[in-house]
Amino acid sequence: MEELLITSYLCFWLTILGAVLGSFFDCAVSRWAVGRPPFQGRSHCDACGHALGVRDLIPILGFALHRGKCRYCGEKIPVDCLAAELAGAAGFCLLGACYGPTLETAQWIIWAALLLAMGLIDQAKRIIPNWVLLALAGNRAAWLLVLRPPLAKALWQIGLALFVPLVLLLLVLLWEKLRGREMMGGGDIKLLFALGLYLSWGELLLTLLAGCLLGLGAA
Repeated sequence: MEELLITSYLCFWLTILGAVLGSFFDCAVSRWAVGRPPFQGRSHCDACGHALGVRDLIPILGFALHRGKCRYCGEKIPVDCLAAELAGAAGFCLLGACYGPTLETAQWIIWAALLLAMGLIDQAKRIIPNWVLLALAGNRAAWLLVLRPPLAKALWQIGLALFVPLVLLLLVLLWEKLRGREMMGGGDIKLLFALGLYLSWGELLLTLLAGCLLGLGAA
């Protein structure tokens, strides 16, 4: 019972943290995408320019309380911001429920935050920045030193997982040579290599399948 209460408390705060980070990342990326400094100046309505107050900036609740509209001019608030907040809240909460109050949770929270930022950047500019991939690799390396799993087993699992994007890369290169056109972006392949540091080969295959299905659904 005590463990359940602690985990529930952790999930509560992780949900709030995820929503706040989702809102922050969405604001920073949207500014950067149009050539503005991402971390400079107060948040404001893009339609009327009015600076937003505290209650306007409460993640998820602010959108719901004002029915998705700016309370100063009535213009609709982009739903992308709400989606980022919900994604961050749900992702962080699920990780807390899965791993509980352990050091391993911190590794996955950083992983999820980097993926959330990367997803918003990819949506805005259709690129996967190398710095995000390097940060993912660095996070995994750092936590391997902290968590100290059996090194031989961890390296074997990582090697098996990295075999999946390696085979995919070879198939993509072969297909592109035969057809003479790009089949898959280089960022996607590099992302799979980065995810291979965290996921087993089976989980990576399921991730690849899910990504393909979601891509077909969004096309």
